[in-house]
Amino acid sequence: MTAQATTATTAGPAADPPVRTGPGLVSVIMPARNGAATIGAQLAALARQTYPGRWELVVVDNGSTDGTPELVAAFADRLPGLRLHRAGARAGTSYARNEGCRVSRGELLLFCDQDDVVAPDWVAGMVRGLAEFPAVGGHVERRLLNDDVSLATRPEKPAGSLQSGFDFLPYALGANCGVRRTVFEELGGFDPAYRYGSDEVSFFWRAQLAGYPIGALPDAVVHYRLRRRLPEMARQYYSYGLSHPRLYRDFAAAGLPRSVRPAAREWRWLLRHLPDLVRSRKARAVWVTRCAMRCGRIVGSLRNRVVFP
Repeated sequence: MTAQATTATTAGPAADPPVRTGPGLVSVIMPARNGAATIGAQLAALARQTYPGRWELVVVDNGSTDGTPELVAAFADRLPGLRLHRAGARAGTSYARNEGCRVSRGELLLFCDQDDVVAPDWVAGMVRGLAEFPAVGGHVERRLLNDDVSLATRPEKPAGSLQSGFDFLPYALGANCGVRRTVFEELGGFDPAYRYGSDEVSFFWRAQLAGYPIGALPDAVVHYRLRRRLPEMARQYYSYGLSHPRLYRDFAAAGLPRSVRPAAREWRWLLRHLPDLVRSRKARAVWVTRCAMRCGRIVGSLRNRVVFP
């Protein structure tokens, strides 16, 4: 399958010409914080990559207290390009990713997370995509690592499509994305104001508004791990909702709609479906995550002094 491009309608500079990646170094950046339970599977998957070119893995430890750095160090013989960078001065995924990019050496920057599992040809697929596009998002596969309850809260999108949901621009998920270093540096990296949620949304929206298209790569696959326990799901979706009003504050002038009517429909749905809380585990998980996100938006609106329900 071939990559598909998505572009913003806003005028901007032309995208960079295709880069030659054969002899160049590729940097994989992975933020990590208390990931001892899952990071081993991701490191083992990265050790199985088929990409024949030169690449490095920069694991950025963002203040772990559970032995994550020691687990990472144990993979040094299986991942010759592995480097562990400690960056615990400030908590947050954006900060950790930016730190990883700062100490990395590659001309292409690929991003993955500690709790997922990349497919064997993930690096190769991302490199192919970045030879054509200045920024890319791969396919986020959700069935391998998750049960039906988790999947009900976040169904899988078709391969070859980017993320969406704001009636605005699409974006790539931070767990499976890449960008040319020249573009990353022009944009100033990820915005550290987005600590947990919407960091990649902000980054890829800024890329498109600057005139850089995003390529959707169906063959660059990451097996994505969802939260399994209901309290963890609720906290994650609350964090997502908390970050959305900041997106509105930052991108309303560029055309991001306020979404008042969709919010009203969502609250009506929550009221109608209150019985779902006792109907089944799957129905309860869907109701709780949708409600958590809306509650996060209310608090985020107050914090950012905007109305984005």
